[in-house]
Amino acid sequence: MLYKNYVKMHLKSSFEYRFNMMFISVNQLLIMVGEILTVYLLFLQFESVAGWTFYEALLMLGVIYTVYSTVEMFARGYDEFPKLVQSGELDRFLIRPVNIHYQIFGSRVEFTKIPRILLGIVISVIALTNLAVDWTVWKVLVLIATYVCGMFVIFGLFLLNAGVSIFTIENLEFLNIITNGSKELAYYPINIYAKWLARIFTFIIPIACFNYLPLSFIMETGSVPMWLCGVAPLFGMLFVVPCLLFFSMSLKHYKSTGT
Repeated sequence: MLYKNYVKMHLKSSFEYRFNMMFISVNQLLIMVGEILTVYLLFLQFESVAGWTFYEALLMLGVIYTVYSTVEMFARGYDEFPKLVQSGELDRFLIRPVNIHYQIFGSRVEFTKIPRILLGIVISVIALTNLAVDWTVWKVLVLIATYVCGMFVIFGLFLLNAGVSIFTIENLEFLNIITNGSKELAYYPINIYAKWLARIFTFIIPIACFNYLPLSFIMETGSVPMWLCGVAPLFGMLFVVPCLLFFSMSLKHYKSTGT
């Protein structure tokens, strides 16, 4: 399998510089610990924020850490797609008899994200063990769908960033704000933000579909109907469809650099 060979190649490359890999991983973990402490200090001052307790907010952190780091690990090639356009390397991708997505996924696999994924899982487990959740089969399925939906949404944002870079590689900061800003926004329940912002990140960029809504269903809180919260991840996953279509459309407008 070609992708398996890609992964082996990147794994071997990473361990050629194992100390560099270790330092990057530790640095990322320290940043995440700092973010967790920030949330903890916030809840030291307030017992709850918009009706959400510390461990409920901690679960949100666990979800976003896990899904964002997983997508970054395997789909980093889309995040760095502008470099392929700028260098002309995309020309080679397009003339090879291999699907373009297959090549992009294989172009970069970052194993330094593994500690972040593991920390996200640990945080989620700690939060869930400290929450009095009346578990049912549906709640377990919704929790699984929450993580899956998050990966689809973040991957969709990466696709948008890659697609826009075909038209312009100079002014992508606003898309980075959306990508990284969405991650930061998902640290907290969506109902603490202004209504206009909450609507954007619910109906346009469905952050709430793996953040506020499904977790509201699991913990039986909030004012949104429970059935709607439960099916929110399924609708959120559809976000990747227009993103894929936009990326495919962008490729059709790509003009070779000639280099």
